[in-house]
Amino acid sequence: MAYTGRWYEVASLKKGFAGEGQADCHCTQGIYVPKEDDSGSIKLQVNTFCVHGGPGGRLSGIQGSVTCANPAVLELLPEFKSEMDVMEGVVAKCALKFDSLPFIPSEPYVVIRTDYTTYALVRGARDRSFVQVYSRTPNPGPEFIATQKAVLGELGYPVEEIVDTPQDCPQMSADAMMARMNAGMEKADLMPSSTPRAKAMRGYDLGELSSALPGGPSGQQELVEGIAFDRFRNPLESFRNVLSLFGSD
Repeated sequence: MAYTGRWYEVASLKKGFAGEGQADCHCTQGIYVPKEDDSGSIKLQVNTFCVHGGPGGRLSGIQGSVTCANPAVLELLPEFKSEMDVMEGVVAKCALKFDSLPFIPSEPYVVIRTDYTTYALVRGARDRSFVQVYSRTPNPGPEFIATQKAVLGELGYPVEEIVDTPQDCPQMSADAMMARMNAGMEKADLMPSSTPRAKAMRGYDLGELSSALPGGPSGQQELVEGIAFDRFRNPLESFRNVLSLFGSD
């Protein structure tokens, strides 16, 4: 099963720059779609959503792309792994570029653990200041969250600082969320490079969540056909990805 599709953030620790502008987020989720660029390389387009303040708040969104190094290359060239990568036994070492915020530098996107179908643990920093617990369902229950927190605790993350993310908004289909994102981005002017980072990371205004969304409510899980991290990739592409990631450590 591929990593693509819809992931709900059900708990997180967000310190430092990567967490700016997200302290009041409810119903955080990401929709991952495989995209081929002009060179033929496959990247994951990331569409991230947050409802600020609660179910009746404003919906915001950020678009980005994730590029990952081929795990086989990392095994052959272990020097490109950081000590933390080795200790955590990461599934994938990736970089997240905020395409809708081009003045923001790429950030780490390290998949610590995932089974692709129910959960993923993702580190978004070079240290333990930013980590997210993802679920394929918005409310997997306290036992699920406690289990994932325990795994992070064994890896050295401060479990007492990992807080649950409220998933208390009306459920909308992935198609409806993407329609809102596309409509909002078409109307929006790209933020200038002078935009304060805390404001930029709050994302683009996509309107009130309570307003009508195309597609209507849906409790069903939508999965987009895509790629797993261990698929074969062009070796030159993988090597470039590894070099880029190594340089960011």
